[in-house]
Amino acid sequence: MDAKSRVLVTGVDTRLGAAVREHFIAGGADTFGTYAAAGYAPVPDGPPEVYARPGAVEQAQDAVERAVAAMGGIDALVLAHGLPTVAPLTELSMTDFWQHVDSALTGSFLFAQAAATSMRDNNSGGRIVLTTSRWHIGGAGLSAVATAAGGIVALTKTLTRDFGRFGVGVNAVAVGAVDSEWSVCDASAPLPPTGAVGSVEQVAATIGLLCQRQLGAAVGQIVNVDGGLSRNRV
Repeated sequence: MDAKSRVLVTGVDTRLGAAVREHFIAGGADTFGTYAAAGYAPVPDGPPEVYARPGAVEQAQDAVERAVAAMGGIDALVLAHGLPTVAPLTELSMTDFWQHVDSALTGSFLFAQAAATSMRDNNSGGRIVLTTSRWHIGGAGLSAVATAAGGIVALTKTLTRDFGRFGVGVNAVAVGAVDSEWSVCDASAPLPPTGAVGSVEQVAATIGLLCQRQLGAAVGQIVNVDGGLSRNRV
């Protein structure tokens, strides 16, 4: 993105969110972050951050408003919040199931809705990148993960149709075989064709590319970053 770009990154308290923020800072962009983990301490004298539980309507909207006020607008939103919930289907409580779906899927909807509305109303356009798991295809012990991830795939396609005409480009990155908190989802997966697991920095670089406005019509896509494990088309 342009060095003067203004980027809101959710989930800076996760390994991926932190890597995404560092990627944009290294490129000269202004950033604003959100976090939700209990006990997380914002970086002293670092870029502005605010607590926001992803599934809370008021907190998501407030975070977007604070980001707009702090940076003078938003050019890109990257959704990197949420952590996986892995358990056999018969042992997964409804509380844990909905907690993951609410954080990953509802949270993505709320932040994207607020940011896209701001981009539209300010006539500025922008880019939105959602992150999800490659296990939107389903997997053992991943009923909560797959449900939320499948919803994010559909949400990506829908947001593109709702806001594309306002210059808002929406894509998603499906992560797998990457060294992060989400590695637990890949416990039974084979080594990827690349011969090694990837890094959150590699995912962040991909997200940075998708946030470039000059990509134009490259929207509504799900980009797999999983070392070549996926063979599906979505």
